[in-house]
Amino acid sequence: ELDLDYLERRGEHAREPRGPPPETEASPDSMDLVKVILLGAPAVGKTSIVQQFVWNDFSEEYLPTDQKHTYYPSVIINDHLYELKISDIPVIPYFPVNSYYEWTDYRFYGLRSATAYVLVFDLSNADTFQYIRTLRDQMLESRDMRNVPLLVVGNKQDLIVSSSEKRRDIVNLVKKHWKCTYVECSAKYNWRVVAVFKELMKAVDCLETGQANKEVCSPIMDNLHDALDRNKCSIL
Repeated sequence: ELDLDYLERRGEHAREPRGPPPETEASPDSMDLVKVILLGAPAVGKTSIVQQFVWNDFSEEYLPTDQKHTYYPSVIINDHLYELKISDIPVIPYFPVNSYYEWTDYRFYGLRSATAYVLVFDLSNADTFQYIRTLRDQMLESRDMRNVPLLVVGNKQDLIVSSSEKRRDIVNLVKKHWKCTYVECSAKYNWRVVAVFKELMKAVDCLETGQANKEVCSPIMDNLHDALDRNKCSIL
C-alpha cells in the first residue's frame, strides 16, 4: 500500500469537528465535483467513517442519521484535483427504481445521480452485509452502473478477533464475483479510513483519465487493483 504524499486540512479550524456545511454551499468551479453517497444498515458506522476522514474525529455516542449531511473534502490524485461531495443519508429501505420514486421518497438525496457509492457493513454483524447486497442488486437493476465506481467497506475491524468462513465468503463474493474493491477499516481507531477514500478515488480517477484519453477502463473495475497500486493520492 502506498503512503500518502501529504495529508492536510483546509485551514487550521478544519481540524476541529464542526457541523456539516449547508446544502447550498457552492463548490469551486476549478475542481471536478465527485458526488459520493454512503449506504448501509443502521449503526454500521457510515457517519463515523466520514467524520474520521474529514475531521479526524470519532464519537462513542451513537446518534442515528435522521437527515442528509454533506461534506466537502478535497483530494489530489495523480496531480488531478477533485472536490468530493460526500452525502451521509438516513437508512433507505430500497434503492429508487426510477426518478419518480426518487423524487417522491428520497427528494434531494441525489441517489440516482451519484458519481460513486460506498456500501458499508459491520464486520461483527454479517446480517448487515445482506442489506447492502440487496441494495446493490436493486442499483444494478435500476440504473446504468457501468461507469459508476462501487466500493464495499467492512467497518468495525477492531471487533474481529479471528477470521471466519462467512467473512471469507463475503470477501470472495465482493472481489471475485462483484469485481468491486473491498476495504476493511475501523472508524473508531481511524485504521484504514483514508484507504477507503483513496481506493474510491483511484477508481474515479481511472474512469476520468481513461475517458479523457479515449482509453478503455473496465466498467466493473475488473483487474484494476494491480494497475492502480502505482498511483498516489493526497487529501487536502
